[in-house]
Amino acid sequence: MKQYKKTIALALALVLSLSLAACASKTETAASTEAASTETASETAASKGTITVAASPTPHAEILAQAKPILEAEGWTLEVKEFQDYVQPNNVVESGEFDANYFQHILRTSMKSRARTL
Repeated sequence: MKQYKKTIALALALVLSLSLAACASKTETAASTEAASTETASETAASKGTITVAASPTPHAEILAQAKPILEAEGWTLEVKEFQDYVQPNNVVESGEFDANYFQHILRTSMKSRARTL
């Protein structure tokens, strides 16, 4: 009986070891393949230009920081300038200094549109 339990325990340990080794090699292979494709995309992507975005520090600038590598892979350079209020970003976009404002709502946009037509 003792020999039977030892054999079962050894077989289970072997199966567990093999399954963990198989999972680890797939994960490493997938990670290295993904890293290689990202590097290739970055190297081959021609520079499309720079996008300047005005944003509040939290959460908008944090979100843009996550988007930056994705845009770089597509050939874009993302520059984010943080502002502590919601007025200045509107002003710098309106003046043409920046391309976009992360925070913009439809009410202000429609109010500005109406003010220009007067």
